[in-house]
Amino acid sequence: MSASSPAPRARASLPPKDRFACWTQEKLRNRDTDQFGHVNNAAIATFMECGRMELFAGVDMSGANILVVRMLSEFHRELFYPGVVDVGTAVSALGNSSFSVEQGLFDAQGCVATGEATCVFFDAAAGKPVRIPDAVRDQLARFRPCDLAANPE
Repeated sequence: MSASSPAPRARASLPPKDRFACWTQEKLRNRDTDQFGHVNNAAIATFMECGRMELFAGVDMSGANILVVRMLSEFHRELFYPGVVDVGTAVSALGNSSFSVEQGLFDAQGCVATGEATCVFFDAAAGKPVRIPDAVRDQLARFRPCDLAANPE
């Protein structure tokens, strides 16, 4: 490793499935694979997006703009077509105009990838963040990590 290379980050333990309060399942498609035969990182990012959007099921989101301002993905092992991937999502922080999520992607053998994202509610016309509507805030609050929901700070 050269002096300018960052030190490798220590890998945290993989999250258990029961940490996540919101779930969706995505079918793996042949087109999700790359020349190496595994599901491509871009498809993994799309599966995580599907998990984030599942947080809003049943809530009126008309007129809402949500920007992802930070996203981190860690790939723990390969995922292969055919099959399905279960996407777990939990709201780890809820601010005035932003919220953060943590996510886990699981196949039949366990955790494939984890991710974090910070999202901001945004008024495109005004060009600035806006307060998360109360109905949406209430919905998001339902999806705290399961181990935190049982023991709030």
